[in-house]
Amino acid sequence: MGVREVINKKPWLGWTLAGVLFAVMVYMFVRGGRNTDPYSPERMTEMVTIRFADTGDEMTIPRGRMDKMLRERGSSLDPNEGIINPKTGKPTGFLFNKKEWDEWVKRINDEKAAAKTNSGKTVAPVPRETRQLSDEELQKLKEQAEKTAPAAPAAPQAPAPK
Repeated sequence: MGVREVINKKPWLGWTLAGVLFAVMVYMFVRGGRNTDPYSPERMTEMVTIRFADTGDEMTIPRGRMDKMLRERGSSLDPNEGIINPKTGKPTGFLFNKKEWDEWVKRINDEKAAAKTNSGKTVAPVPRETRQLSDEELQKLKEQAEKTAPAAPAAPQAPAPK
């Protein structure tokens, strides 16, 4: 008995299969096409177009290179300053999508702030008091070092000539 005969005898199986396939298709369409990790290789190699406001020129570069350019700009980013235009040297380059640009700058600023607060240096070291040793104290330390230092190993001697 083939698939066609089974579906002709039991049409509910065909409708169930069609429903399951439709649900999988909707799931893949809604969720499967978007990569939510901003640092995934697919997303970082995606090409983005930047338009420079002062010259009107456009430039297409990988998202990862643009991210690097933004991170090299200093401690915090101003969303009103864009990528530096190579022709004029002014920060006038922005993505076409303003919402995406603002989210990008906010994410980088948040990550930089978190890195500052979580740098591992939670307590400043206690400063040590330093003072100059007197000649007597220095002599005592040298004597103690000589007493406690291990004896130097004897130098190997060459065998006597025969």
